[in-house]
Amino acid sequence: MTAFPVAQPLTVGNIYAALEQANRSDLHPRLSASQLGGECERQIWDGFRWLFPPERFDGRKLSIFRTGEVWEERIVGMLRAADMEVDDVDPATGEQFRIVFAAGHASGRTDGKVRNVPEAPKTEHVLEVKSHNDRSFKDLLKKGGVREAKPAHFAQVQLYMHHQHLTRALYVCINKNDDTVYAERIEYDAVAALQLVAKAERLATQERRPSCTCPSYFLKAGYGCAPNDGLMPNRNCRTCLHATAHLDGDARWSCARWTQDLTLEEQRAGCPSHLFNPSLVPGEQFDADEAGEWVMYRLADGSVWKDGGVG
Repeated sequence: MTAFPVAQPLTVGNIYAALEQANRSDLHPRLSASQLGGECERQIWDGFRWLFPPERFDGRKLSIFRTGEVWEERIVGMLRAADMEVDDVDPATGEQFRIVFAAGHASGRTDGKVRNVPEAPKTEHVLEVKSHNDRSFKDLLKKGGVREAKPAHFAQVQLYMHHQHLTRALYVCINKNDDTVYAERIEYDAVAALQLVAKAERLATQERRPSCTCPSYFLKAGYGCAPNDGLMPNRNCRTCLHATAHLDGDARWSCARWTQDLTLEEQRAGCPSHLFNPSLVPGEQFDADEAGEWVMYRLADGSVWKDGGVG
């Protein structure tokens, strides 16, 4: 006999709804330092080019994110209680320390800087704080540290050290199941950092959509590129063949159609002359008319599709 689903109490539903209402999900203008260590360049590029709407999280997941913020505050308090000096905000801005690189097309925010670390009291460290569930925490221990178990986190701290001219990072995390604390000092790796900077510059200016390199188990579970598989991208300047990201200026984008630089607002809005970047269309281009502003494609299913023009 099939069991009836248990109805969610109104109180719980209202709590989750309030979290969803308060959460603002928007298209991020820059590549994120936290993403650049990811395995799939397509997923990173798609997000930077605004192919699809930002992921919207339900109230339960948003609550998990809030819990992560609480853990960060708690761990900073633990470090201070253990006589370490922690700067968790930039005195110049009153906000988290921020790095910007790849000519303004990439950025990141650190959890702070820490001094008087017992293993190296005189060395200032980048501080990176995380919370893990039991499985993730045990994987970190089993694989012997951040570099092997959490490559995206390793990439983050390398970029932070590189741009803040520091040679060590202190990675502190907690097992949310039993409060076990893990701490690891990570050494600056100039080669790894410079490779990540080069990766950011390459992805920012790359015109063709990269191939998907998500692990198969990720795709099967519906993560990575999987949720957007087969969807037509959004229309905005970053999905248009006329738009180019430049490595001069500050996060500069230009439009060849209108021969002008594009503001962030203009990039989001797009214009009636939008033509899709050919690498985003699931087919082969076989005809085009520059004056008529259209491109013709033969799609994978054999049908013909006209992008742009009138009629």
